[in-house]
Amino acid sequence: MKFNDITLELKSGRKIVKNLTFTLNNNDRLAIIGEEGNGKSTLLKYVYDKNLIENYCYFSGVKDISKEQIGYLEQSLNTSWSFYGALDYILTPNVGEDPEYELYNTIYQIETLFKTYNLNLSILSENQIIQTLSGGEKIKLQLIKILIRNPELILLDEPTNDIDLDTILLLENFIKTTSTPIIFVSHDEELLSNTANAILHLEQIKRKTEMKFTYLKTDYSSYIDLRSRALIQQNKDAYRTRKEKEDKRQNLMHQHLLVENDLDRAVRQPGWGSILAKKMKNIKSMEKKLEKMPIVDYAQPEEAINVFFSSDVRFPNGKTLIEIKNLTLSIENRILISSINLKLVGPKHICFIGKNGCGKTTLMRHIYQELKKRTDIRLGYMPQSYEDELSLDLTPVEYLQTFMGYDKEIKGRIMSCLAAMNFQDFEMENKIQDLSGGQKAKLFLIKMILLEYNVLLLDEPTRNLSPLSNPVIRNILKNYKGAIIAVSHDRKFLKEVAEEIYELNETGLYLKTESM
Repeated sequence: MKFNDITLELKSGRKIVKNLTFTLNNNDRLAIIGEEGNGKSTLLKYVYDKNLIENYCYFSGVKDISKEQIGYLEQSLNTSWSFYGALDYILTPNVGEDPEYELYNTIYQIETLFKTYNLNLSILSENQIIQTLSGGEKIKLQLIKILIRNPELILLDEPTNDIDLDTILLLENFIKTTSTPIIFVSHDEELLSNTANAILHLEQIKRKTEMKFTYLKTDYSSYIDLRSRALIQQNKDAYRTRKEKEDKRQNLMHQHLLVENDLDRAVRQPGWGSILAKKMKNIKSMEKKLEKMPIVDYAQPEEAINVFFSSDVRFPNGKTLIEIKNLTLSIENRILISSINLKLVGPKHICFIGKNGCGKTTLMRHIYQELKKRTDIRLGYMPQSYEDELSLDLTPVEYLQTFMGYDKEIKGRIMSCLAAMNFQDFEMENKIQDLSGGQKAKLFLIKMILLEYNVLLLDEPTRNLSPLSNPVIRNILKNYKGAIIAVSHDRKFLKEVAEEIYELNETGLYLKTESM
């Protein structure tokens, strides 16, 4: 599959890619990486169906594959599917179209995939309505819909969002073993390291005024290592060529001054003056050549995140954060777990894990309702659905001003913090609804930093952050002196940030003793 001379430019004037050409073969697993808002999802949409981006993006180029040959897992399932039944969704190619009834012949394969991905068969047999499913169940349903159609190319936009660890491992194995070429976007560094064999890195440099892309046939870990060494070498070469040019300039300047002095003394010696004049001519010629001497530019990678919690933000040692006794967890009169017990003391960083639909988000919402009654803590909450807490019709600056105030000094502080999290001026002025998922996640973190919350409830905090931002965000949270209660399936987050991991299942909540 060939993609020739692809150029994508947002109607705002910012280019995403220019003259991108690449080829996909069987067994190719191309990972698109880059910071939030750099156009990864837009490029995937273009590959699938350019009509999806025509309202906000100009495009040109040639791709030799049709939409019908592509299986596409979008980052968020289109809400137009909300009232479809699960089986109807699988059988129907696009919203509003007729079901492909011949796919009834694959019902055994569909059931097998349900079992493979740990989906309850009742979802299928009862044709359960899409909007009643958990986020992870929706992701699995999208995968099944793709796989039964045997596409020639698979596009996956953040496929690990919302799915549990067991399913992540299944997905990882599928990506590694299928011969069908795959292009995918993921924040999961472990998944990238274990599956990708080609990398397309989209960058916006010089404060997002210029685009740059790198395409390399290698694995993710090798790419990160090569990139790091290349940046170091480029900066060494930039320093060396500049120093070499400056040394030559200083030497020529010294020679220039010596000849000028000799010329002043040789006014009455015409023969000697002629020789010195030729020497001066040669020096000036060398000076002109020196001006044209090429130098290597210093590397200009995207700016690093530079923000952190104040050292004054702490949760006291020995203080009880929450105590839950024999809690019955239920959804719409359906009991999920009959008895949950939990006691947290001091500034611990804990994480909940468990299978999709077991009630992790429901438990987090219960904890949130309990903790927000407290007046002795400062509570920050990042829900799984950002829209539950964000005011989408405000800009990031306006949103933060509603909590902090509207004077000029506060606005300046807000803008400085947004800039430190790599928001550009035009992104600060965009409505929140127009931000990428990763930028919205960063906005929550900025709010927590500015308001100096000492307790954080985080439901899948890294699910939309780029693999390049994630190490920095993990380090910020690892060094945070307050208490953290999180839900996460991010293996690196669990290893680096969580001090204790609790598994939620149908019988209760249990502290895991073995390492992840």
